[in-house]
Amino acid sequence: MTKKNWMVLGISVMIILVIGVSYAYWHVTKSQEEINQIASGCLDIELVSNSKEIKLENAYPILNSEGVKLAPYTFTITNTCSIFLSYELTLNMLLESTLNSRYIAAVLDQNNVKKLSEYEEVEPLTGYQESRVLQRGFLASNESETYDLRLWMDESVTIEDTAAMNTIFQGKIAVTAVPSQYRTLADTILQNEYPSLSVEQAKNEIKRKEEPDFTKIAPTISWQEKHESNTVVVKPELPHPDKVGEYQGFTKIEQSYVRLSNGYTFDPETGKYTLTDSFLVDPTTITDYDTKNYYYCYSFVAINKDDVMNIYQTYQNCNEIYKVVSVTKENKERTGPSGKIFQLIQYNITGNRYYQMESDNDPTSSGLYMAMDDHGESYYYRGNVHNNYVKFAGFYWRIIRLNGDGSIRLLYAGDSPTADGTSLLIDPKKYMYNVEHNSPANIGYMYGNDQDIYENITKNENDSVIKQVLDEWYQKNILEKGYSNRVADSIFCNDREIYSGDGISNLITSGYKTYRRYAVEKNPSYFCQQMNDRFTVSEKKGNGALTYPIGLITVDELHYAGMAKDSANRFSYIYSSENYLTMSPVYFAQSDNGSIGTAYVFRLDNSGNLMHSVTSAQSGVRAVLNLKSNVVVKEGIGTADDPFIVA
Repeated sequence: MTKKNWMVLGISVMIILVIGVSYAYWHVTKSQEEINQIASGCLDIELVSNSKEIKLENAYPILNSEGVKLAPYTFTITNTCSIFLSYELTLNMLLESTLNSRYIAAVLDQNNVKKLSEYEEVEPLTGYQESRVLQRGFLASNESETYDLRLWMDESVTIEDTAAMNTIFQGKIAVTAVPSQYRTLADTILQNEYPSLSVEQAKNEIKRKEEPDFTKIAPTISWQEKHESNTVVVKPELPHPDKVGEYQGFTKIEQSYVRLSNGYTFDPETGKYTLTDSFLVDPTTITDYDTKNYYYCYSFVAINKDDVMNIYQTYQNCNEIYKVVSVTKENKERTGPSGKIFQLIQYNITGNRYYQMESDNDPTSSGLYMAMDDHGESYYYRGNVHNNYVKFAGFYWRIIRLNGDGSIRLLYAGDSPTADGTSLLIDPKKYMYNVEHNSPANIGYMYGNDQDIYENITKNENDSVIKQVLDEWYQKNILEKGYSNRVADSIFCNDREIYSGDGISNLITSGYKTYRRYAVEKNPSYFCQQMNDRFTVSEKKGNGALTYPIGLITVDELHYAGMAKDSANRFSYIYSSENYLTMSPVYFAQSDNGSIGTAYVFRLDNSGNLMHSVTSAQSGVRAVLNLKSNVVVKEGIGTADDPFIVA
């Protein structure tokens, strides 16, 4: 005997609207000349069915994989008023129903299939025996939501479940709406991820996710190599060979040569090139470019404050390479910081560009995740997300995370939803992190005057260049325009904790834990271990050293957002086609020839890679600030076209 022959289930789902409609005017008169009058808005909501009711007769258990393919009951609810409403969508069992809800499978909008009895139960509406919450949500004025509901007999029902035989289920959908005080932005962020759940339930779902693999980018991208047929010219500069021994850092004639190679490899998991069988040569002496393959990656010189010449020749982890066609050279000059003239050779390398293209975008690793910070649970966005836009103070921002103290961390994103490149920066002009790079002090967002011991070099007595730039922007665009009352004083971490070296000497290398977490351990952290590095305005949460509550993003936040070592990522929401600075140190690097070293901080490069930037080099600036935990959402769903607009 098959299940179909012995079990009969009638399902009839009809739609009604359970909602109060209220129009009222309040008129209050006091003993005064003026009249106090308050007029209410309407309270109404519209429910429209776009398909016939679900009606299953002679039903029998089917697999959930089959149930989700059944024709749905489709309906739309619309807020027809001028006020913000919260609503609760319930499925209500009529008194005539005789089938227990544990035998019914229900799914709304292709979400997780559950037994009807597993949905939250609430006090039944009048005339019903049981009410189950399918969805809770919010609707702005004239905003609509359309849902697909599917019901069937659950696959777990067996022949032993005699209580399910010869029974009937009848139910109606009800929508209950009430005027809503605006939701807080923090709650909206969480419920945007899981619209059918309460805030606490959404948090629990996020916390159930496995910790991401921080050795890989998010979202997962596979790369495909591309070759351009047209030629381009790149113009690296290197020391003039006639000046060997005259400049500090230039001791061998080979340092004036270009590094070429006879071959290369391409890694489709990282999108990176590595030159193989490489060698140093004056490339103008090669005569068989037309018959043999030679490849070039990147080279340049940097002249520091003390007129020391540093020479860089890259041959691995290249974002692009060039198949050389021809080379010419010409003499060039460059003026050092002290006014000294340096003689250089500029090589004009004509070649075909080889580069990488994203060929696959897997969004499954994108969304909200949880990690702990100094104040508790922090919920952060990772990967290719499109629902973390906020409009505040006349600008667009991307939500980085909910901080453990409840505040919301934002990254500046321009004055339009389509901003890119320099439009994502607070100023098209590029800025130095610090005017100097010859001391470990230069990696500080603030730094000390005396540099004899670590405690003195990390004293927060002097503003970095980048802090001055951000303070000026905050004063002009936030404080003077009346938006500062919504900005929270939350920690900006300029983590100067060292793991090697002494963090003092400018003649030895000092490594910082920010670099170790990112490049070696590949395990980011939101904890800021040293109180002196927790930059705040007030001393309640941090060091109290800031003038204004504004800062930069950190390398840990970029790591959490989907960046990973040696892997390009142009899909994460955090990417920009214009490079920009972080406030995280990399290391203070000892010079190869024993002279004064160089201070580096992280920056996100327009290639989609986290790079090392000399503190005196110029880069783009994207401000970061935190909104207070009680800031509320007036409208919007967090997309670029419809961002969260906060009150």
